[in-house]
Amino acid sequence: MPSVKGFSKSKEHLSPEQKFLSELILMDDIFMRIVLKDRKCTEFILQTILQKPDLRVKTQSIQSDLKNLQGRSLILDCLCSDTKGTVYNIEVQNDSHGASPKRARYHSGLIDMHILKKGKTFETLPESYVIFICAKDILKENKQIYHISRIIQESGKKFPDQAEIIYLNTSKDSENELGKLIEDFYTKDPKKMHSKVLAKRVADLKENKNIEKGEHDAMTTYYDRLKKQWEKEGIAKGIIEGKAKGSAESESKMAKLMGFLVREGRIADIEKASESPDYRKALLQEFQLS
Repeated sequence: MPSVKGFSKSKEHLSPEQKFLSELILMDDIFMRIVLKDRKCTEFILQTILQKPDLRVKTQSIQSDLKNLQGRSLILDCLCSDTKGTVYNIEVQNDSHGASPKRARYHSGLIDMHILKKGKTFETLPESYVIFICAKDILKENKQIYHISRIIQESGKKFPDQAEIIYLNTSKDSENELGKLIEDFYTKDPKKMHSKVLAKRVADLKENKNIEKGEHDAMTTYYDRLKKQWEKEGIAKGIIEGKAKGSAESESKMAKLMGFLVREGRIADIEKASESPDYRKALLQEFQLS
C-alpha cells in the first residue's frame, strides 16, 4: 500500500487507500484501537472523561481476550490500569445493541473474574470502570455523560462495591472539555483537533510517520478486508470514491450511499452494509435513496 504522506493534499490526488485513511475518525472502533496503542492517548481520554487530570496509565492491553470456560468470552477494545491500581475498560460502540446495560454488567463481572486471582480475598478487588463511548444516546435521557453505580435504595447512599459504569453520549454537543473531546472523536483532519495529544497520534497514523509497522498494516488489512467484501457483494472497487461499475440503478444508489458514508466518516456502517442486506436497506432509507 502506498504511503499516505499526501494526507494534507487535495483529495483528488489521493489513491482510494489514501482517501480511506484520510476519512477515518476515532469513532471507527478499529482506528480507535490503533490510536489507543499510544498510552498517552488512552491517558488523555480517561483524564477528560473522568475529570482526573493527574490520572496516569500504568499498564494497558488492546483487544484483550478475556476467556470464560463456562460461558461467553469477551475481546475488550482497551483494558488498562492506572498507577493507583484502578482498572478501566474502554469500548467504542456505534451500534446501540453493542452497548446495552446488560452487556456493561457482563463486562464488569468478567473483568472482576480475571482480576481476582486464586487465593486472594474479595477485598483485594480494585476499583473498576467500564466506559462505553457511544455514537447514540443509549439510555435516552438526553445527557452527555451517564455515571452508573449501585445505590442502597433505603438510604440513597452509594453501595461501596467500587464498580462503576460510564456511558459517553457522543451525539450531544457542548463547549466544555468533554464536548471538545467528542468533537475530536469525529474530526478527520488532525489539524482541526482540539487535543494536541490525539492530533499528533492521528496525524502520524494517517501520514505513516513514527508508527509501528503493525499499526499501519492493521489499517491496510482493514481496508483490504472491506474492499474484498464490497467486491464479493458486486460493488465496484472504486466504491470509496462513490462510484460503481455499470449503470444499473441499484449499483448507482449503492455507490451514492457509500460516498455519503465515507464523507461522514461512518466507516463501521460501510462494513455492516457490506454484510447485511437489511442494514443496507435501512441506510438507503436514511439517506432517502430508496
